[in-house]
Amino acid sequence: MSSFWSDATLEPKRKYRFRMLLANNDSYTIKSVKNPTVKISETPHKFLNHTYYYPGRAEWDPIDVTFVDPQNPDQTLKLYKKLRESGYNTPTGRVSALEGFTKSAATLALGDVQIQTLGPTGGASDTTLDIIGRWTIKNPFFTNISWGDFSYDSEDMVELSTTIRYDYATYSGKNSALKSFKD
Repeated sequence: MSSFWSDATLEPKRKYRFRMLLANNDSYTIKSVKNPTVKISETPHKFLNHTYYYPGRAEWDPIDVTFVDPQNPDQTLKLYKKLRESGYNTPTGRVSALEGFTKSAATLALGDVQIQTLGPTGGASDTTLDIIGRWTIKNPFFTNISWGDFSYDSEDMVELSTTIRYDYATYSGKNSALKSFKD
């Protein structure tokens, strides 16, 4: 078995080789995304002079996504449409008690979000990229959307940011058959 440091054909995963897909593989200009994070609670049990700890429930933290807002396609408009598809209605005319967000509408607006890690298909000298890892975010919905800001003293691009809450995530690698119990 060869060592990672001595094998020139092995390539590490790189932070800049990724893409993120939202509902129906809709393309977005994404600057950065936070990978899923899971926290496992602990339950202490005290027995005589000792404390023993047992694992509890798993809770997945929200992910943060930063978009760049090009003129075409207009990312602001695309995210606003996702907000509307999630159940948001502007308060014009009569407001019905039946209107508003539902988990079904909010999760359907985003679909299963995927964060894909890309890498060379045949080693370090290969120039084509392939999906070498995939996080699938299950039942996602927006909990925060920021459409950026403007400033006369900056030449930076307008950035949009969102926070996405979800129920759980699954991961599969290029050479693995990892399956979720809920898939």
